[in-house]
Amino acid sequence: MKKKCLKSLQNENGHIFPLTSLGILLLLLFTFHQIQQIYMQKQVQQLNEEQFKLEMLYQKAYRSILIEDSPPPYQYTFPDGTIDISLSSEENNKMVYRIQLETNTGGFRQIFVDIPS
Repeated sequence: MKKKCLKSLQNENGHIFPLTSLGILLLLLFTFHQIQQIYMQKQVQQLNEEQFKLEMLYQKAYRSILIEDSPPPYQYTFPDGTIDISLSSEENNKMVYRIQLETNTGGFRQIFVDIPS
């Protein structure tokens, strides 16, 4: 009885170890892929927030150019960042403004806007 039980347990075809190794390798690759994907999504989210802040600062700067009566340069400070506006040139009844936007997290954008006078 004992020999029959031992013979059934000694199945040495070699299928179990390679299959479990392959399964563990696939599981690890999937896990590392998911970790990398979360990291990339976090970076994309930070860039989107930075672009949103720069766009909001641009809208504030453009609105302030339309409202202000005194000639540039203007400098504004907001909780999101700072805005520097200066007059770059004046051509054919168009005033070209240089707007420098900088967020508090280090994002920077420089834009030239022409507005009819």
